[in-house]
Amino acid sequence: MTAPATTGLAHLAAALAKVQAELPTLERDRTVEVKQKSGDTYSYSYVTLAKLYAEVLPLLTRHGLSFVAMPGAGSDGKMCVRYQLMHESGESIGGEFPISGEGGIQMIGGRITYARRYCLAAIVGVAADEDDESRLSDDATRGTAQRAAARPRQQAEPAAPGRTAQRTQRSAVAPPPLPGEPAPASDGQRGMIMGQFVKLGIEDRTARLRTISTLIGRKVESTNNLTRAEASDLLTVLATALEADDPRSALLAALAAAAGAGEGQ
Repeated sequence: MTAPATTGLAHLAAALAKVQAELPTLERDRTVEVKQKSGDTYSYSYVTLAKLYAEVLPLLTRHGLSFVAMPGAGSDGKMCVRYQLMHESGESIGGEFPISGEGGIQMIGGRITYARRYCLAAIVGVAADEDDESRLSDDATRGTAQRAAARPRQQAEPAAPGRTAQRTQRSAVAPPPLPGEPAPASDGQRGMIMGQFVKLGIEDRTARLRTISTLIGRKVESTNNLTRAEASDLLTVLATALEADDPRSALLAALAAAAGAGEGQ
């Protein structure tokens, strides 16, 4: 998150000071539970973007301030959300919040929502999230201990050429989704999807991804791009097809229905 400028802002600073003196204590209206690959779960609460805007924007307006945040290309050419707090005098402060452009539109939209909420809360001074510093510290300490415990075994059993990167990739723990971002499909869901395609006799990767894209209504280049909800819906469709007297015909019917629904939107 690019730091905003801090010079020549007398009017904006005075107005923001008045806003901060009147900031309400916001009750967090959303709680999310995250399941990690280790099997552990944790939950956190936060103030949604809708509630944050409803509470803070009118207060900014009363003191001659406004806030904007929009996605676009950053100074480095990569995707970001550019944000700006402006005063009616013409003074303003702003910056860039980098976000990933990977995944489907829902995942990108979730990141944009998170960035808008985070930037407004940070620039105004609202505590919109639980303080998870201790949890992150615990996670980091646990990860360091696990790596330290595994290191002697890896040194004692040299991996065959080409295997090290694979083992590292398998053991990597994906970060939890940002607030407002759809949870990704679990390893178990992706494994079940692969198993059902095998039962249906569809083992070609291109054919699988084309089938998945049609059924969920958007193009995906890997099952890693699926959200948990999409994977659940996909598993239901595949399981239903497998239960039919002619699974391949049932799947073709589901594909035709999905393609027709997509054209009608």
